[in-house]
Amino acid sequence: MGLGLVPALAQSDLAPPRCDYGAPNENAPEELSQFAFLIGDYTISAHAWQNGAWSPPRPGTPARWNGYYGLEGMAIVDEWYGRDPGIEPETGRGINVRLWDAEEGEWDMMWIATAGRQVQDLRAKVMDGVLTMWQVYPERPEFKATFHIEDEDHWARISYVPDENGEWQPQFKLAATRIPCGEE
Repeated sequence: MGLGLVPALAQSDLAPPRCDYGAPNENAPEELSQFAFLIGDYTISAHAWQNGAWSPPRPGTPARWNGYYGLEGMAIVDEWYGRDPGIEPETGRGINVRLWDAEEGEWDMMWIATAGRQVQDLRAKVMDGVLTMWQVYPERPEFKATFHIEDEDHWARISYVPDENGEWQPQFKLAATRIPCGEE
């Protein structure tokens, strides 16, 4: 079983997949591969951490996460839709641009969404073998997220918050399932 269950929807209900994801630039840093799992179109089921386990998926229309190579293959761009736009065209949405900063040895990411309309400065790097993200601006020390790849069609982003002792505890999981581009 994958990282999350996706509500049963007819493939025709979903917005069609992009299927043209570009390619990494021949001069792109090799670290671009760290976020390459985002390349593609995914339905997203949302889960809350409750009583030591993940909740069932949030009912209703799944969210959508679509990734592709941008800036002539030097960056990874990913778009977020609060609900699949094929089902709910007026859903909230946002975009993230991920660039590798060789000097700092970490990812620089800029996120902006229709809900907040404020650019957020995020960073990420592999820490203890796990791709870990945090927010720099506006400062948000109570947030971190990790990415976990199950296989080429399933991955998850887990967000954490500190408990009363300052220990990181899971809060939410966004479980991704690839939307196929069609028959090869």
